[in-house]
Amino acid sequence: MTWFVNYTLDTSITTLDRGLSYGDGLFETIRTIPNHFFQLEDHLTRLYRGLIKLGMPFSVDQQNLLQAFLHANILPLIHNDAVVKIIITRGEGGRGYLPPKNCQHSVIIGILPAPNYQSERAVGVSLSVSPVPVSTSRFLAGIKHLNRLENVIAKQYLVSPYFDAIMLNNNEELIECIQSNIFWFKDDVLYTPSLEESGVQGTYRKRILENQTNHTVEIGRFTLPALLEADEVFITNSLIQIAPVINISGNSFPIGFHTRKLQTLMQAKDQHAIY
Repeated sequence: MTWFVNYTLDTSITTLDRGLSYGDGLFETIRTIPNHFFQLEDHLTRLYRGLIKLGMPFSVDQQNLLQAFLHANILPLIHNDAVVKIIITRGEGGRGYLPPKNCQHSVIIGILPAPNYQSERAVGVSLSVSPVPVSTSRFLAGIKHLNRLENVIAKQYLVSPYFDAIMLNNNEELIECIQSNIFWFKDDVLYTPSLEESGVQGTYRKRILENQTNHTVEIGRFTLPALLEADEVFITNSLIQIAPVINISGNSFPIGFHTRKLQTLMQAKDQHAIY
């Protein structure tokens, strides 16, 4: 693993950093291959939107510096499939929870080996239902903030043979999985939960929704029984891409035609984006 802190090769940050003290920041994980970032614009757009939500926006110059550094300094170091992780914190300062009026961001960028999800994409995965509920907050919904304790606790409850777990809110409504967004087909309609008040608006989720021309899409509030009546189910994130779901807590699902067709479509678009 290779890490840069404030654009310098380094592996340490100050103990006074607000990201460490309060989780005061955001992160993105970007699928990367030699000479190409996947969905870089979508990841950076979500990052900048999150910084605005937290009241610590990047200036245009800071945005330009980050993007230039990624292309000039990070991309040349990518020789195999990798994950580029970007962490932005508010840096030091402030008294207790109150942040400084003018923050000096900490910019942390890492290059990590990419996990191999080829088997999951091919043969499908099993999901459980997590006992850990997702919090509701319109202030934090959608962004990848550094306060991921719900996901950490939910991951500890996850046991084999389950790959991921569905997370509900306190109203028993479907939100997402621990590390992925969830979709399902029912009678040729594509469904996915609303993330207006909870969850992470995944970049791959966004890409799938933007590329739907053959199916009606329904985004809304759904409960687990609606999901269990699905014809096909799949999960997504920027690293997994699309993984069919073959079992949810003992309920079996086929790897359906629509899911396979969508996998093929998105793989073709990924290939086109490279060239």
